[in-house]
Amino acid sequence: MEIINKIYDKRIKALNCLIEIDLGEYYKLSNKILDLNQFQRRRVKSSSTVYSLLKNDILEGCVIPPIVLAHSKFKDEKSVEEISDIEIIELIQSQQDKLIILDGLQRTYTIKDLYEELEKKGDNDNLEIVSSQKLRIEIYLGIDKIGILYRMLTLNTGQTPMSIRHQIEILYSDYLTNPIEGITFITETAERRVDNINQYNFKDIVEGFNSYLDRDYLTIDRFDILDNIKSLEKLSKENQSKDLFNEFVKVYHKLTLFINERLQDWTFEEDNEKRLSGQPFIRSIDKLFSKSQVMTGFGSAIGKLIDLNLLSEISDIENLIEQINTDENQTFMHQLMYNLDVIRVNAKKIGNDQRMYFHFLFRELFDHKGDAYLNFSRSISEAFASYQRKTQ
Repeated sequence: MEIINKIYDKRIKALNCLIEIDLGEYYKLSNKILDLNQFQRRRVKSSSTVYSLLKNDILEGCVIPPIVLAHSKFKDEKSVEEISDIEIIELIQSQQDKLIILDGLQRTYTIKDLYEELEKKGDNDNLEIVSSQKLRIEIYLGIDKIGILYRMLTLNTGQTPMSIRHQIEILYSDYLTNPIEGITFITETAERRVDNINQYNFKDIVEGFNSYLDRDYLTIDRFDILDNIKSLEKLSKENQSKDLFNEFVKVYHKLTLFINERLQDWTFEEDNEKRLSGQPFIRSIDKLFSKSQVMTGFGSAIGKLIDLNLLSEISDIENLIEQINTDENQTFMHQLMYNLDVIRVNAKKIGNDQRMYFHFLFRELFDHKGDAYLNFSRSISEAFASYQRKTQ
């Protein structure tokens, strides 16, 4: 491994190192990256023919385009700009599990496939030839989460798109092993379900946070580079000296705990004279805030209120939660179920319309200029009126 060049990237405040490495050394390095980073993208099946050609090209000694990595855990008393070549190499070798592939994942899978095929055949001659070939990699050192996301967006333009939700999953995957103040995130691969108030599906909370960034309650994967960069700029502007994802989750969880405590005795019992068309949205209050429709509605509503200067930042919500009036009479929760049932019967896309309704509900609840400010019952009614005006 040899450092060829170092350039400081002022846009993302990170050191870009151009490194020449033997293909065999990169193969060993990449195995650690692919095995330990559970959110690294899967291979692109539709491009298998193209990457099959690349395997043959590697055997013939072709020069593979540079692969781009990032290492965000750099911590040293000296500036990242002052780190020596030897220290860079030692850092890479000792902290391989902290590396992320920003560009070149499919090429990396192809290299892995080629090695496994040659090892299976016992073709030691070609293994030796391939291992000695040179590969250039770029590594960004000292790059923060915003910088990683920015480089992911710009490097993957025009290629197989990576959704912003997936990018955010990568950025915040640390919270799977280091929960936020007792909150546990459940992944799709965990083969577990959310079964208590301190748990959330990681995919759903990421969608809620994405809705906050986009100010959009719809869970559309955004592939347009300009749209993604606009969302990134909002994140960068608000994320100065704080972790916005952490803040979003803590505020949402505080609201969850407050409403659940106030309405813990509520359960849905259907009125014989006013029957639903099917099952209720929830039967007990503890299920409400675990729904992705509620998370995205909350996220987009708070983001919109900030854009309208009705809130200055998301932490403002934390100070308002305990002032919310839930009334002793909990019949308004039954009305919420009936409102959602009307939406289910009439909506073309039920999930999207439910998200819209919760968007209006949280806007009404936290808009200090509105009639339903901090009144949960009135917010339910006002939100339904807003929903009807929007859809009829």
